[in-house]
Amino acid sequence: MKIKEIRTQIQNYLDRIPAEKREFLFRIWTIVSKIFKWTYCIVEKAFRIVLLGLILYSIAFTLVATYGIFKVVSYGYDIYTDVEELKYSQPEKSHYMEALQDSSPNLVIKQEFVPLDSISPYLKKAVLASEDAGFYFHPGFDVRAIAEALDANQARGKTKFGGSTITQQLAKNMFLSNERSWERKFKELAYALLMEKELGKDRILELYLNYAQWGPDIFGCQMACKEYYHKSCSKLSMDQAINMAAVLASPGKHNPRMRTSQFMASRRAVIYQNMFFHRDSSLVDSLKDLNSPPPPPPAPDSISNDDTTGTIDVSPASEAPVPSGDE
Repeated sequence: MKIKEIRTQIQNYLDRIPAEKREFLFRIWTIVSKIFKWTYCIVEKAFRIVLLGLILYSIAFTLVATYGIFKVVSYGYDIYTDVEELKYSQPEKSHYMEALQDSSPNLVIKQEFVPLDSISPYLKKAVLASEDAGFYFHPGFDVRAIAEALDANQARGKTKFGGSTITQQLAKNMFLSNERSWERKFKELAYALLMEKELGKDRILELYLNYAQWGPDIFGCQMACKEYYHKSCSKLSMDQAINMAAVLASPGKHNPRMRTSQFMASRRAVIYQNMFFHRDSSLVDSLKDLNSPPPPPPAPDSISNDDTTGTIDVSPASEAPVPSGDE
């Protein structure tokens, strides 16, 4: 059917409609057509706005993503270069030492570096028992210790973190602040994973023992041994090593020669306890040069700290080992 014929049929139909009704339909059609035009204009403008918004959003997302990738790559590179420098060199000061010096300008920090093979195996064993008994087996973080720390935090109703491995503690001491935040924890974890990959366990332990704090102004086990026992850290006895390791949990307030400190007694008990608990696994495997097991913990009423006898004050240990780690 041709268009001309269709028009003719429509016109004939309209001619049969009464004039009043035809006028009414014409008005309705006028209103509908205006509504359609308005709707079309609104939709067209909305489409343009949405399209423009999508374009702007895409540009913004691209810029933000590019910036984020750049920051991640840049920060990752900074972490990598920081860790690489620890492979073959010993920094004069750690980040924590510098921060401590800045907060107390008159403080004279004492530190001396010694290689790992010049450190008493008893001290290595005691420090592992105190801070990270699974050190030679985890990849830089200990999931079980973190879970236990989170449970403890929840029970206390506080966010104190904890459960940090020796690797994480070293990362924080060398590169990060003491800020308690998830951001710092994630950075600490990134450093720890890379340190495990690039440095290896022995180098990490060597750095930890040389940059850990052992007193208000004392850093490194060698300087601590000279200050407290007037000897090299290679000459420490088992009991002296345990006293030294007990200080790590609170080096600003305690020292290895404290005789009546309840805190030191409880820390020594924990170290003895963990030594016995791990003597056939991690601690013996990581320190194979020790041919004999550690002596049994002394009786609770023994309160001597004589360097010749090696008798120290301990509190009764609980039945299960207590994990340790910095906050």
